[in-house]
Amino acid sequence: MKKVLIAGGSGLIGKRLTTLLMEKGYEVAWLSRAVMPVDGITTYLWIPELGKMDVQALENCVAIINLAGAPIANHAWTPVYRKKIIESRTQSARCILKALKENPNQVSVLISSSAIGFYGDRKDEIMTEESAIGNGFLAHSTAEWEMAYDHSQIRTILFRIGVVLSKNGGALKEMSSSIPFGICPILGNGKQILSWIHLDDICLQMIHGIENENMNGVYNGVSPTPSPQNAFSLAIRKHLNKWSIPILIPSLILKLLMGERSSIVLNSSMVSSEKIKRSGYEFKFPTLESALINIYGK
Repeated sequence: MKKVLIAGGSGLIGKRLTTLLMEKGYEVAWLSRAVMPVDGITTYLWIPELGKMDVQALENCVAIINLAGAPIANHAWTPVYRKKIIESRTQSARCILKALKENPNQVSVLISSSAIGFYGDRKDEIMTEESAIGNGFLAHSTAEWEMAYDHSQIRTILFRIGVVLSKNGGALKEMSSSIPFGICPILGNGKQILSWIHLDDICLQMIHGIENENMNGVYNGVSPTPSPQNAFSLAIRKHLNKWSIPILIPSLILKLLMGERSSIVLNSSMVSSEKIKRSGYEFKFPTLESALINIYGK
């Protein structure tokens, strides 16, 4: 069996990716700060801020996927936490590259998550992988994240991931939490574009990256059909509680409550998926309706 090593395997994407890899016949192992079996998955110790990794993790490994990083959305962006957001990503990248450089291995591809936050707030533009970096902390931190892989000596793929939709957590859970209670929130003016992707599609794109030797560099991990935030919320409302009342939450209120972190929900970015489609990937859930039907079962 070909072995895939995942850093950040216990997160939303990591758990589903593990399942899909195993269904395709791969052996999966995780890099973890606590070494203990997890549902039969072997874990190997690593301490990325110290550049330490159990090199046994590399035995028979053909691919490494790095999903590690401090959460961005659920913690105030204090100066200390901003540093943690950046360093948790750059240090993990450097730790992996150091292990690959210093130890014999058969790893042929390194895949890392990145984020469409790279593009910042860009209204009325279509963002491709060639688009320039945007403004703000999200753009700055994502750029540093990606630059940590500049000296990789093997095929490296960076997925700039959009809003991930899943029934098991993440942004969709937060955005829909009030709808069953009769409130459908419209954030800001509701016109900002959300570039989203179903959890299965981003996981399958990563597997596609392992198996497609022609893939290299940056790819946008988004669906082909971005949606305005108001249409997004109303689509969720249709599936959960069509009698809920749409309520506008002004940008000023969100900025007062969340500070600069409000850019997560107020930034507009229409991000293109053409490059990943040209690589031969076919979306399982290309439309918001197909994704929500799968998630909510109706």
